[in-house]
Amino acid sequence: MDAPEKKPSTLAEPSPATVLVVDDSSLNRKKMRLAVKKLGHGVDVAEDGETALTALHEKPYDAVLLDIVMPGIDGFDVLRTMKADDHLRDVPVIVISSLDDDSESVVKAIELGAEDFLPKAFDPVLLKARLGASLNKKRFRDQEREYFRRVDRLTQAAEVVESGEFNPADLELDDLINRNDALGRLAAVFRGMADEIFDREKRLRRSIQLLQGSLLVIAVGVVWGLTPSLARLASGLGSNPMGLALWVNVIAAAFCLSIAAYRGTLPKLGWTEFRFFLAWALIAGIMQRLTTFWVTQHVEATVLSLIVTLKGLMVFAFAAAMNVEKASPRRLLGLLVGLSGVAIVLMTRLDGNGLTGNLWLIVALLLPLLFAIEAILMAAKRPEHIDMFASVGIMMLLSAIMMAPIVIYSGNLIALSAETADLSALILLMGIVGASSVFLAFHLVAKAGAVFASQSAYAMTIAGIVWGMLLLNEQLSAIAWGAVVMILIGLYLVEPDTSDEKIVLKRSFVRSRKEQSASSDNKSLTPSTET
Repeated sequence: MDAPEKKPSTLAEPSPATVLVVDDSSLNRKKMRLAVKKLGHGVDVAEDGETALTALHEKPYDAVLLDIVMPGIDGFDVLRTMKADDHLRDVPVIVISSLDDDSESVVKAIELGAEDFLPKAFDPVLLKARLGASLNKKRFRDQEREYFRRVDRLTQAAEVVESGEFNPADLELDDLINRNDALGRLAAVFRGMADEIFDREKRLRRSIQLLQGSLLVIAVGVVWGLTPSLARLASGLGSNPMGLALWVNVIAAAFCLSIAAYRGTLPKLGWTEFRFFLAWALIAGIMQRLTTFWVTQHVEATVLSLIVTLKGLMVFAFAAAMNVEKASPRRLLGLLVGLSGVAIVLMTRLDGNGLTGNLWLIVALLLPLLFAIEAILMAAKRPEHIDMFASVGIMMLLSAIMMAPIVIYSGNLIALSAETADLSALILLMGIVGASSVFLAFHLVAKAGAVFASQSAYAMTIAGIVWGMLLLNEQLSAIAWGAVVMILIGLYLVEPDTSDEKIVLKRSFVRSRKEQSASSDNKSLTPSTET
């Protein structure tokens, strides 16, 4: 290709372009090439239609000077092919013909989409005028097409916002906003409005999630707080930890799976899901359950509840180390404030009895660790597509299946009969409480994240103390209740984890627009009351 000659651009003379000359005559090709080059444009040549089409697909051209009569693929075929191709249809074609004896061919070529024609014995001035006019039209069409492409992008961005599920960063309007024209200003206004909507909805969602998360934290605490007290009551009625854990898991599994079956949400498990439930069953259904029941035989329910609050710092440390959630200073401060409140309660409760050296208190430290591991496991690996009731039921069932042979073989199976009606009723209640506490904890992690869910440990502490007082007549110093304020402040500071990737709006712009249209139609149909 000949490089275009550099000439200053004027209104009457378009800037340099790239032109393809197609003619089977080498003399005509040379003549046309020199004439086009003299006008300041770059030129490529093709000796037939097939070569021309290949060149058109390999490189963009601004115009084509096309001979009609050629062997093989003639000018008409080249025109038909170009106009059928979305990438080539807007390239202007000037047909080369003998005006005196070939006017019919020229008319046919123009009907097929040719922009103009030139006689083979053309005047350079005429070539300049017709080629310049064709190039100006193409440039105008290109600018128009580019403008409508930008309009389409802005329209698509509006549809995304209109759908009610979007993130402003995904609208991809930055290059439009940077344009100093009317469309750029419109894009800037639209993006600003989208940002405002996004920020407002994000703040609202945070407030709602904080409220929901706080209510779930309280619910988890109240429900699980019953467990230590009920376990001590069961121990007083002659139960053993292994037999008690087995029955609680069986009842919890039956309770949750029955609800899942009624709702039609029982899943088919793949190997990945099965591994998750197996790990969860070992941690929560067996180790956590047995630790709770063993420790409550030797440690007061209120003290055990206080130890559970260590779960918060453990979850925070695990989540930060594994990048499950952001370890912000505010969240760390909230955890420390809450833990300080618990420490005050613990000091007033221990009252210098030297329990730090007690073996069972050391064993009790396993409980917050197991709670923390469970929270991180659910936050990172839980199968979100499986119903929560089904998830808890499957975990409890696997726990019971793994424990049953050991419990039966060791002779720790508890026989439920009319003679042990009180114990049987208590075990039934513990099964429902166990299922409910695990379900609420699962739901809390899914809603608010593992770190915020760990705040349930504080609610579990308070609830455990209250239940211990109500059911077991255990006492706690009145001074310690002042520390509850610190615990609540810590709970507030550790806000729920919220993903800012996308906002889902609860209202529909489409519906509002239709309602507005319908209102306008109704107004137009209302008869005038003017006199």
